[in-house]
Amino acid sequence: MERPRVVFLGTGGALNPERYQASMLVQAAGTSFLLDVGGGLGVVRRLLACQVDPLGVRHVFLSHRHLDHVGGLEPLLWYMFYDAFRTGSPPPPVDVYALPGSATAIRATLAAADASADRAFGERLSWRTPAAGAEIKLDGGAKLTLVGVNHLPPGGEAAACVITADGVRVVYSGDTRPCDALVEAARGADLLIHEVGGTEARAELLHRVGHSTAADAGRVAARAGVGALAMFHTPAPMWVSPEDMLAEARRHAPGVEVFLSEDGMTWDL
Repeated sequence: MERPRVVFLGTGGALNPERYQASMLVQAAGTSFLLDVGGGLGVVRRLLACQVDPLGVRHVFLSHRHLDHVGGLEPLLWYMFYDAFRTGSPPPPVDVYALPGSATAIRATLAAADASADRAFGERLSWRTPAAGAEIKLDGGAKLTLVGVNHLPPGGEAAACVITADGVRVVYSGDTRPCDALVEAARGADLLIHEVGGTEARAELLHRVGHSTAADAGRVAARAGVGALAMFHTPAPMWVSPEDMLAEARRHAPGVEVFLSEDGMTWDL
């Protein structure tokens, strides 16, 4: 049996020209979980570059409505549809998960753009909108839980998620300010993937726009007692040095393995 692993497909913030936008792949329990889909066709490029067949994706979690996290959904679905069509097969079944408010906003955006991949997939594409905290049982004995977090717009139902599979727990923050709900959800997790927008020197600005500092991420990891902390959603080096973010997070998370994720990196669990 292959060990569960995380593939960091896109690790950059919305305005970081040196990285792809937010998207993570968790491979466990014999299936693939895509956590956010970045923007545009980048998620497909990253999957192929990491030698992952996009047709193997069965579960897609969307953390919130912002396009750097969900703009890749339509291109991903169309790529899957036409790749299956090329071989004479129907598209694979795909379940998309989001909190109700986020799902409504995302689907409204797709409708406004006359996006049609959902019509092409038909019943093979399912939108699932569980309540925050509800545990969803998936194939292979895996479980998915959505957790409400603190991001913009107010009341927009942004979410983190917890994946439990093959005896490991992975927690993905989406975009969030420091958030007690995330700490509780991450307690004892093997890996916490937490967004970071910079260091404490710009804490007021980062919190105002709904994001966290490296120190915030370190404090969440320490309070939750996680095994490892992966920082993502990072700004370009012209704004803050990676070394400064790493040093700041490590100061606040003694005993936790802390690293800055990179596009294409894999992490075995």
